[in-house]
Amino acid sequence: MNTLSSGPDRHIDHTAADWWARLRDPALPEQAWLQWSDWLEADPRHAPAFDRVAALAESLGTMGAAERSAFVARFSPAPRARAQRPRLAFGIAAGVAVAVAAAGLFLAWRSPSAQAPRQYASALGGHRDISLPDGSSIELGGASSVTAHYGREVRAVDLDAGEAFFRVAHAERPFVVNAGPLRIRDLGTAFNVRRTGDRVTVTVTEGRVRVSPAQEGGDLGPVELGAGRQVSFDPATQAMRILDVNPDSALAWRGNRLEFVNEPLDSVLANVSRYSKRPIRLADPDLGKLTFTGTVQVDTIDSWVAALPRVFPVRVESHADRLELAHQTSTTRSAKPR
Repeated sequence: MNTLSSGPDRHIDHTAADWWARLRDPALPEQAWLQWSDWLEADPRHAPAFDRVAALAESLGTMGAAERSAFVARFSPAPRARAQRPRLAFGIAAGVAVAVAAAGLFLAWRSPSAQAPRQYASALGGHRDISLPDGSSIELGGASSVTAHYGREVRAVDLDAGEAFFRVAHAERPFVVNAGPLRIRDLGTAFNVRRTGDRVTVTVTEGRVRVSPAQEGGDLGPVELGAGRQVSFDPATQAMRILDVNPDSALAWRGNRLEFVNEPLDSVLANVSRYSKRPIRLADPDLGKLTFTGTVQVDTIDSWVAALPRVFPVRVESHADRLELAHQTSTTRSAKPR
């Protein structure tokens, strides 16, 4: 069994146990997560101590009451021994106290009330980095949101809207991303998911993932993707299209560029709007069936919108709260949005 330190490093184990418990609070503020990350990096002994606490807590959490009592009895010093060797006794007792506390916390963590989902969201036009308790990380694109569900058997994240890049730490528990009609199970280390309503695109940058329908019983089966491959689900056709891609293009949003290849205009506008001060709408839904291939710089969106009438039969109507594309009814060029 992985046990805690009883020597000079026992104070590190105590701090690690405290962090382990705090990270299971669904109401923990974001600043505390940053402080935990800083603590891990402050000393090379901190991360191994945190791993020891987590492993010990999980081990103790699976014990029965009698087995836990035997464990405490085994490591707790007898009264006479405590009188003869107070310093050693204190170290062992402190280690047992932290271990038993961690076990109790683990049992509470397994309960439904302690597994409350934790939601994260990014601002319009902004990015957000998220560190998860197991060492995995998520980078959110503009105006994106996810909900994390962590439990004893599974690590799951719902991509509610927008785009996210996942870098997954290896663990026995599977890591699953639910994105509308698709379920993505990590078999490797890094992948990107973009969700626009029920249109979902998954791009693998490292390792492998398995993509399957969220609802069983349909015509679609699971597919496995390696690095440099992408699958797109089209809700109109209920089909998945698999392509070989340059992962850098799929991750261009991390460098403030949005790249699209033969994508419906309504999906393009929805994604561009996540970075625009004024959302871009279609006056006629039929315009959304037009397809677009190209790059949009997030700091020049208005100029990009103004240029759309050069390639599409549309005109741009500028409103205080939105930009709107309507069918072009004359040869007059739309003015640049103001």
